[in-house]
Amino acid sequence: MAEHYGIYLTTPDNKTFELPIMPTEIVVNRVMDVTQNTIVALGEIDQIGSKKLNENTIEGIIPVDVKTSHLITATKLLSSGSDYIGLIEKWQGSKKRGRYVATGDRKMSGWVTVSKFEWGMKEGNANEFYYSLTLREWRDYAAKKIVIKKNNTTPAKPKPRPAPPAKIGVRSRVVVNGRLFRDSYGTGGGLTERNADRVITLIANGRTKPYHVALVGGGARGWVSASSVRLK
Repeated sequence: MAEHYGIYLTTPDNKTFELPIMPTEIVVNRVMDVTQNTIVALGEIDQIGSKKLNENTIEGIIPVDVKTSHLITATKLLSSGSDYIGLIEKWQGSKKRGRYVATGDRKMSGWVTVSKFEWGMKEGNANEFYYSLTLREWRDYAAKKIVIKKNNTTPAKPKPRPAPPAKIGVRSRVVVNGRLFRDSYGTGGGLTERNADRVITLIANGRTKPYHVALVGGGARGWVSASSVRLK
């Protein structure tokens, strides 16, 4: 059995139909992205980039009354020629991709959009629609959202070390005048110390609240800024 030649289109709402009459020719436009530049000592050169989107142009006729035309090549038909015109126009208006398949010796298929669609009647012939349909290759370009997770890990406690002379260090007795915070980053502000006798228990250099203070007899109070403490 001879292979069937036909052009099948699937609209964005998943309606598949075959063009009622196989066109005599299909023009496939394949173009490369070429940039012209001028180089000293060489002159003008071409730099070939990526392949541009392909375009297929189909020209043919659609009988107004497809049921009675002797030119039909499709195996299944819609009710009338106007139905074909309506489906293609609706597809073009949706601005969405559809499917294109051509069977036969030169098999072609892919996702396409309707770039251009012209139709009408010529030479006073009211029995046939003449049309020109340009299908443009579709490439998926959907952007992917990347979520950057915030690092909420608690920094490791530095090992206690003796404080240098005349400098604030771990176990230094200090007077605190300032607000207490939950961590050395300055989050979770709470009570305010006023002329409080405290002990430095932890130091996180480089942080906005670098000193952790506690009661002299034990019991954590919180983190404070460097300007809030002075040696006792």
